[in-house]
Amino acid sequence: MKGKFYIEGHKSKAGWEDESTLILQGANGYATLDQATTQAKEHFEKDIELHLVVIYQEDKDRNKVGAKMIFRGDEGALEESLLFY
Repeated sequence: MKGKFYIEGHKSKAGWEDESTLILQGANGYATLDQATTQAKEHFEKDIELHLVVIYQEDKDRNKVGAKMIFRGDEGALEESLLFY
């Protein structure tokens, strides 16, 4: 898939009724997965509430197709996982 990479950040759910966890919606696209990853890590440094970032591309129908997931582990360290579709 070709195109820009976008980032979307989420906080942890505070409770069962907590529907919306989105706290970061990156409007800027990045040319490479590495650039998007670097930007996502910078957001983790700035925002302690940020728990999960999904890096995605959009297909021709503008559906989000995940490329990578970065999350804060139990001990606070960042962990990364590539997403395959």
